[in-house]
Amino acid sequence: MKRFFALLSFVAVAMLSACDPAPVDESKPGDPATLNIDDNLIQVSASGGDYAFTYTLENPDGSELKAEAAADWIHSFDLSIEGEVSFTVDANTAAESRIANLYLKYGKAEDKIVVSQSGIAPGDIEYEFEVNYDIDGPYVDMNVKVSPDGTRYFAWYYPKETLEEALAQSPGVSIEQYLNRWVEVDLSDAIYYGAYAGYTAEQAVAEITFVGESTQSFELNGESDFYGFVCAVSDGGERLSDVEVSEFRTGAVKPSSNQIGVEVGDINSDRFDYTITTTNDDQYAVIVFPTAEVENLTDTEIVAMFNDIDNYIPYLHRNGFSTTALVEKEDSDYSILAFGYEYGMATTEIKRVNVHTLKYDPTATAEFQIDIKKVTNFRIKATVDATPKTCLYYADYCYEGETAEELMAMVHEAAQWYVDNGYFNSLAASMKSVCLKGKRDMEFTGLEPESNYRIFAVGVDELTGEFNTEVFFTEIITTPARELSEGYIEISVDDYFYDFDLAEVYPEEFTNPEGWAVVPLEVNIHGDVVDYYYDIYTDDLTDTTYAPDEGLILDLEANGIHNKPLIMSYCYFESPLTLVYFSKDSNDNFSAVTRVPLMLFPAGCSPVEDFKYGDAIETRARSFKK
Repeated sequence: MKRFFALLSFVAVAMLSACDPAPVDESKPGDPATLNIDDNLIQVSASGGDYAFTYTLENPDGSELKAEAAADWIHSFDLSIEGEVSFTVDANTAAESRIANLYLKYGKAEDKIVVSQSGIAPGDIEYEFEVNYDIDGPYVDMNVKVSPDGTRYFAWYYPKETLEEALAQSPGVSIEQYLNRWVEVDLSDAIYYGAYAGYTAEQAVAEITFVGESTQSFELNGESDFYGFVCAVSDGGERLSDVEVSEFRTGAVKPSSNQIGVEVGDINSDRFDYTITTTNDDQYAVIVFPTAEVENLTDTEIVAMFNDIDNYIPYLHRNGFSTTALVEKEDSDYSILAFGYEYGMATTEIKRVNVHTLKYDPTATAEFQIDIKKVTNFRIKATVDATPKTCLYYADYCYEGETAEELMAMVHEAAQWYVDNGYFNSLAASMKSVCLKGKRDMEFTGLEPESNYRIFAVGVDELTGEFNTEVFFTEIITTPARELSEGYIEISVDDYFYDFDLAEVYPEEFTNPEGWAVVPLEVNIHGDVVDYYYDIYTDDLTDTTYAPDEGLILDLEANGIHNKPLIMSYCYFESPLTLVYFSKDSNDNFSAVTRVPLMLFPAGCSPVEDFKYGDAIETRARSFKK
């Protein structure tokens, strides 16, 4: 059941972030005591004073509650009020801030909170900021100058729409007040998490603030409004001034010349196939909506709706692809929307293609025909056809001896596991994610040579996820033995060049040469070759005991150059090297593994005028991974 588990594993990863956490059992008698401090950080002014924090204690067992600090400037703990700890912090007479952990203990239970105290701040200072923006479409450079010199400051931006939505939920709070608090929280988080990494408060604050003139570069949504803000802060992370706020608006994103094509394939009751074609590799978005939700929307409104999706990254693509869209309703209209997309804006017109799904007959059950198209030592290609085409079914390969009962139990158990663990809300939804409809070309890989298999198909009730037909089997299919492929590739090292020489002639392509031998490798194909792999290793791999063919094949398939006609390999001079390559034909047979030992010397480099520079892939010779 390799295919079923592989598909469901993929779905599980994709859905993991959307799953609710499993419910936590309530505490039971006898459970150990747990202690949790409600906050992570307490920020203290340089003058010190009395402070407090709250905590939660569960399953008390009569142990003594204790508080202690890792510094003597934190003391006088009072635990008389249940759920609260108060303490005193001495004044800090130094200009530098200081930080220490405060521990709360109850028996074996323990938690801690970070106390950060500012150093003595200078007297009243008027801070002046000059903020300028250099804007090119969605690209923004925020330049800040500050007076007096040596002032540390925090500078960032906030989307105007997001801020206004937040302020609407907080009547009476001004933009400056909201951003003042935002800065304080950001500085507090930096100090808190920095303490876990071993940073002092000053070190943590220095990571997110500036001194002197600075320029920050942002890539933001196009044609959108933002607030830039800046305020003075102490080295220890205390805000020393109110934020100064300025507004800026990004420009339009450059349009794309990409011509996006949408071709609809097979249409069924709950799914349809479509193929996207493009004329370049500019980024674009593709998403499917019920037609009623989008047919009256303008292109601008559709882009706004797309931007409001919590996670739209899965809908972004480059270059063409083919897929199957699963939809919820039978006998209904859906729209495929495709448009160029960069930085929150459409870069092409929106292409709209409508699809009407078929009507589902819940009383129909599938009848199967399976045609075997090709059998090799590694794979079986087949066409599975179920009629009526709206019937749901599951198809896979199995070993000769597996029974229908074993197969159905295995599929059902795997599907139910994903339901029990929250990836799907029903068995029907779990099965629907991996089942098929209609006529499908299928390829089953990972098979062993000279072994017996069968392809099977079984109908599934779309509403319940239960099987509703007998299992249909093909005759036994025997995979052939492996043979040496008659197709092969050739790679020869006729020329190699010194990268210092190349840098003189091609200064832009060969910047900062290091004294490598640059070896152009070009592949010549002979006969039936579907895949080929090659690379140069920084070892002498002519010893088949140290580097057997099987090991080199596995390493090249995982890490080598695959189906690329030309690379430039950067190699050490005067070191043992081995060029290794092999190919695979349309019947999954491998050619012989060819090993070419190399030793390159600067005196043997070809003249630079013989070098033909093209769109070659650059790589470095690497060690063999056994």
